[in-house]
Amino acid sequence: MMLKLEIAIVVIFLSASIVCAAESGLVDENKISSVEERRILVSIEDEYAKIGEREEKVAAQEIDLKTLEAEVDKKLAAMQQLRNELVKLLDRKGEVEGERIGELSKIYEKMNPQKAAGLIKELEHQLAVELLLGIKKKTAGKILDSLDDATAVTLSKAFTEIPVNDRPGE
Repeated sequence: MMLKLEIAIVVIFLSASIVCAAESGLVDENKISSVEERRILVSIEDEYAKIGEREEKVAAQEIDLKTLEAEVDKKLAAMQQLRNELVKLLDRKGEVEGERIGELSKIYEKMNPQKAAGLIKELEHQLAVELLLGIKKKTAGKILDSLDDATAVTLSKAFTEIPVNDRPGE
């Protein structure tokens, strides 16, 4: 049993020596003394070839991943820029709508309260509230007085839901 262990150790040592020699190019094919040594050397060379192929594949995949990462970064930057432009456009749209509602409020303010009430009743709820907010309190009161009770109550409730700093008619 001890002899088999010693032989195994010697074979391992020889294999390691052959590997080191093969890596450094020091192995001379003519000096290999046994078929077993040749088989081990060929097996080691095959494994080194496989490892080399894997390393090439991994390197190619790393390059592909870096390329994809760069593309994703570019697309994210472009999307962020578009998002910023959209936010600016929406802000500008809100400003323009606010200006137009302010102008329309002045027009309604100068109208006969009964006529203005009839028109406001037909408007979309939010627009009606915004118009009344832009009108002086006294005139807005006359318009609400000219509306039917249900519409006047609905619009009055909407006034209480609007924050104080959003009331341009004050």
